[in-house]
Amino acid sequence: MGAYNRQVNNWHSIPVDPQDFNLFSTLNSGQAFRWIFNSTLNEWHGVINGHLWRLRQMEDSNPVEYYFEKNLGIKLNDVPFDLRDYFRLDMNLSDLVKEWSLKDEWFENRFSKNCQTDTARGLRLLRQDPEETLFSFITSANNNLTRITKLLCKLCSEYGNPLYLGNGDLRHWTFPSLEILAQPGMQDNLKKIGFGYRSKFITLAANWLLKNGGRSRLLELRSMSHFEAQAFLLQIPGIGKKVADCICLMSLDKLNVVPIDVHMHRVAREKGIPEASCKNMTTKSYDIISKSLSDFWGNYSGWAQTILFYTRMMESKPNKQLSVLRKISADIN
Repeated sequence: MGAYNRQVNNWHSIPVDPQDFNLFSTLNSGQAFRWIFNSTLNEWHGVINGHLWRLRQMEDSNPVEYYFEKNLGIKLNDVPFDLRDYFRLDMNLSDLVKEWSLKDEWFENRFSKNCQTDTARGLRLLRQDPEETLFSFITSANNNLTRITKLLCKLCSEYGNPLYLGNGDLRHWTFPSLEILAQPGMQDNLKKIGFGYRSKFITLAANWLLKNGGRSRLLELRSMSHFEAQAFLLQIPGIGKKVADCICLMSLDKLNVVPIDVHMHRVAREKGIPEASCKNMTTKSYDIISKSLSDFWGNYSGWAQTILFYTRMMESKPNKQLSVLRKISADIN
């Protein structure tokens, strides 16, 4: 990481090459749903470990910056642990891209110096809170990014604790606790704010988790195998294999897991994986496709999948997610 840190008016640069850390692609990639882009300030606002963070990247060629207030207790010579951990800043993305490029022509072409399209350049795999990730991906079932973002922001503004920065003009919310999501009447309350049939699964999942180890048990899954973590998650109401694998990849340190959705199913078909030739996936074909892509990309294949997923998504619906983030930002701030 190095010790370099540029300070301008309480803004501090993160000493990572912009080619290895692009804020827009990372926070707009369908991994996390509660980062809000404030177009007036040209900043992203989000919550990590119960703290509200302000981040910005003035140009793609500039490093990412974070806003530091003296009362946060952060040493100015260090990148705060929350940011290093959340964005996996100790991992060199350029080295990973080189490794994937040796195995996959798509990466070789997309990340070559001659490629004019840099949609996913600098996209980092996030290390998120497992509780929030679990309920976010239950919400994501049969849903789109725009609606997921709106629903989760509404949920947190109703049932999370408010967080403020500066003079109180900037605010966000913590994610509701398991105890709040499991309380009597919550299913009806969730329906009223638009969660529909997912309301049932959110309350059932919260109650199930409270009876089976709660937050501490979820954190223990980080040290277990993918098979063990997935098996535990599949017992939770509302969670199937794809959602379980998203949770494993994005919050439980299973970086070789490749969740299979319609985009990855298509990628597998293009790469000639036989089981991907069928239109509809079975449990068996899902497992084979996921393992085949994991073996194909090798180390950190889940990160490779995230880059491909984002590229496909942006090519099909460019700028749509940013517009909803701006709208939600206006509603919040």
